Amino acid sequence: MVGVIDLERRAGPFSWRAWGLIVNFVGNTVALYGAAGVLRDGSGWPALAAGLVITVLCLLVLAIPTPDPSRPDDG
Repeated sequence: MVGVIDLERRAGPFSWRAWGLIVNFVGNTVALYGAAGVLRDGSGWPALAAGLVITVLCLLVLAIPTPDPSRPDDG
């Protein structure tokens, strides 16, 4: 498959997939912080929106399956 991101390639101590999970965790934290602000006094909308965007982007990227080299159509 052409253009597939190799999420199993290492970048520093972790693979790209592990870094994506860490960024997803941060996005979830930002979204929860924003949700608490919205519920408390209505001021957390920017943080809530940013956290949701980060989380959705991470889910879309991390949902890409790892190519199977034993299958000719997977690379």
